[in-house]
Amino acid sequence: MEKSKTNNNFVGKLPRKDVFIYSLGYIPNTFLAGVFMLMYVNFFWNYLGLIDSLFIIGMLIYATINALNDPLTGHMSDKTNIDKWGSRRLIYIKWFGPLWAIFYFIMWFPWSYDNQIIIFFQFVLSICIFDTFLSLVIGLYMSLMSEMSDNIKVRYKLSFYANIATFIAGIPVVFAQSIFDASLETFQMFNGILAIISIILYIIVTRTLKERPELRVEEDYTFFQAMKMVIKSKAFLTRTGYIFFNTGARAMGFSFLFAFIFILGPGPLTPILFMLLTFGIGFFSNIIYMKLEKKWGIRKTILILKSGLIIANLISFIIVSAIGSTTIVWICVSLVSILSGFGVFDFVLLTMAIDEDEIKYGSRRESIFQGTSSLLFKPADSLGPIIATTTLTMFGFVTGSMTQDATALLGIKVLLFVMPILMHGISLIFIYLFPYHGEALEKLQSELVKLHAIKKESYEGSKPEKFRSEI
Repeated sequence: MEKSKTNNNFVGKLPRKDVFIYSLGYIPNTFLAGVFMLMYVNFFWNYLGLIDSLFIIGMLIYATINALNDPLTGHMSDKTNIDKWGSRRLIYIKWFGPLWAIFYFIMWFPWSYDNQIIIFFQFVLSICIFDTFLSLVIGLYMSLMSEMSDNIKVRYKLSFYANIATFIAGIPVVFAQSIFDASLETFQMFNGILAIISIILYIIVTRTLKERPELRVEEDYTFFQAMKMVIKSKAFLTRTGYIFFNTGARAMGFSFLFAFIFILGPGPLTPILFMLLTFGIGFFSNIIYMKLEKKWGIRKTILILKSGLIIANLISFIIVSAIGSTTIVWICVSLVSILSGFGVFDFVLLTMAIDEDEIKYGSRRESIFQGTSSLLFKPADSLGPIIATTTLTMFGFVTGSMTQDATALLGIKVLLFVMPILMHGISLIFIYLFPYHGEALEKLQSELVKLHAIKKESYEGSKPEKFRSEI
């Protein structure tokens, strides 16, 4: 039996140690998921030359697996017996985190360079297995956030410090493209180093963090009954619709850096500078969003600044289409990045739907919410690259080529600036309909704090004194 990994403290504010260790877990998450998102399209479609039809078929298979594994793993985690296994989140991260890092390392070794069928099978197996590990680790790790504190402001802080860790971990990620361009062997060694560091950090995190057992109430809901209750929530549905189009826009971004280089200018430093610029400015954009949230609230902040982001993208496209200067492209990318920090609120919005559900049904079910949300929005991870590769192909982009003609360059500009306008524009409809803001949010938090106080008292009263002192 696993030693108990639960935390019996009723939490408003969090000790700095807990905040630090929780943020630390985002470093391996960023290493593995960041390099994957940046490089998998380049590796299989551009470098190994997987043909368009097989790439699209593979992405459709990936979309199915990507959608289904999250709710299944989430429900499994929510139903895990804490008394038997010691936790219902950390037990999975403890074992599958290191396994994920090992698989990440081996997936970058090509099975073939010229056989399309073998390349296709490696492509499908790699991205589907990788995503299943991702769901077991990142999905459950994110579920810990709302359990660690009842206070929305504290969750903002956790999310912000997690973004700091993500920014720090993103520094080696920005070198991935240049290292890959240098040689595949160097790229493989680079990934081996990241995998080793990730394994060490997962061990540290899972040995230190604890869960709150009082938030778990035994229930006999089946998988489909739980999902049915989840999708009744307006907060859940509107947040998921919002995230779907954010994900689609994001999936058409960094994964196509190999194409953006043609309008950013040649040179080994270009991908590094692009990633540093967008990550760095994006980080400060998170701060802007959090500062304005104190005045406007989450919903209004996103509505105003994201509208500005859409306008900035439109102006940027007009300018870079009229002026072919790479300097102008860099300036426009910087302008857009200033308004791109809305992601700091992504999971916080979901915690409000989880809080609502707990008040209604009694038990916290972060993972089934996270999983069901992924079931609905994860197809955008495949839809984005399908739209992007189709757009590039329509404009005559030639994979593996060192040059592109004027039409292909226009297609790259469309992908970089116009496609995000469509995605972000639709996402604003969903965030406008999100119900928890103003007095409704204050009432939700007040009811949650009262419920958790009752749960804590009930949980402590149900355990023998010896057991309570141990946990």
